[in-house]
Amino acid sequence: MRTRFLVAGTIALVVAFAGTFAAFHLTRGQSSRPPPLPVLSDLGGEFELASAGGRVRLQDYRGRVVLLFFGYTYCPDVCPTSLHTLKLAVDTLGTEADRVQVIMITIDPERDSAQHLARYMRYFHPQFMGLSGTTDEVERVARQYRVFHEKVPISPGGYLVNHSGYFYLLDSRGRVRALFGAGAKPMTIADGVRQLLREN
Repeated sequence: MRTRFLVAGTIALVVAFAGTFAAFHLTRGQSSRPPPLPVLSDLGGEFELASAGGRVRLQDYRGRVVLLFFGYTYCPDVCPTSLHTLKLAVDTLGTEADRVQVIMITIDPERDSAQHLARYMRYFHPQFMGLSGTTDEVERVARQYRVFHEKVPISPGGYLVNHSGYFYLLDSRGRVRALFGAGAKPMTIADGVRQLLREN
C-alpha cells in the first residue's frame, strides 16, 4: 500500500513539475506580462508544526510568499545544497525578500528537534525557519505535499533518509503554485517568487 502511494505521489509531482516547467519556459523572452501560474490544487494544504519559538501554522504567513522544502539536518548533500540555492534566490530578491518566508519541514523528526532545526537553518540565513513535530504530524504533512521519504539503514546503527527534493512555491493564500526541482537555478526560483509578489 505504501509503495503504491509513493508511486502515485511521485507521478503526480512529475506531472505538476512538468506543468510548472512549461509555464515558465513558454513565457521566457516574451515582453508581455506572463499568464498567472496555475494553482496546483491537488497538492498542499494547511498544517501546524513546531518551531523553536512555538507552534506555527501555514496560515500565519498569509500575505507572504512561502518557499517550502522538505529535508533533514543529517542530510549529507541534497539538503545543504538546496538550502544554499534558496539563500541565493532570496538574496536576489533584495528588499522584496521581506515578503517571503523560507520553511524547511524535517522528514526526520526523531533526530530533528525544533531547537536543533533553528540552529541549522540560521547557518544558511537568519530568516529561514525549520519546523518539526511528532512522527504522525510530519507524516500527515508529507502526504499532503506528496513527499517521498524512506529510511536507509547504515552501519553502525545509523540511517539516512532518501527523499524527494522539490521546492514548493506557495502564494499569499497558502496555495501551491509551482514546483522546482532540486537542480533549479536561484534566478528561476526568484523569478517565480516575483511573479507571485506582483499578484498582491
